[in-house]
Amino acid sequence: MYAPEWMFDNAKIIAGEIVNAQDRGTIIQIHRGKMDLTQEELSRIMRLRRETISRIEHGKVTPTLSFIHTFSGIATLMEAVRSYRSMNRAVEYLYFIRIGAELGVPRDYVVSIVDTAVKNYDRKRKKAIRYLER
Repeated sequence: MYAPEWMFDNAKIIAGEIVNAQDRGTIIQIHRGKMDLTQEELSRIMRLRRETISRIEHGKVTPTLSFIHTFSGIATLMEAVRSYRSMNRAVEYLYFIRIGAELGVPRDYVVSIVDTAVKNYDRKRKKAIRYLER
């Protein structure tokens, strides 16, 4: 097992929040915001149309359990990448592919998730550094 227990717990919490919510779309939108993803980026990662993500978030379409499972795994995997990046640890694709498999994230999604998480983390880090240098 490669994924630490906190990752499984995190994925379960996210999935539970979505399943138990009256307004599932809003919860998904909140978590997408925490991942710092646009609808376009999430749709690319999940290989869905952006319009489908929008319809889910606006309550016009009910997310399937498969969507919720994959979404919670993606959110957790992105958090793991950011966590590793923040500790200046190397982000190795093979390691995250294995973690992704344990979280139920399709193997072919992982590279895109890792690349997006690193890009978003680095962008936010540079912005924070510029702010502090003022």
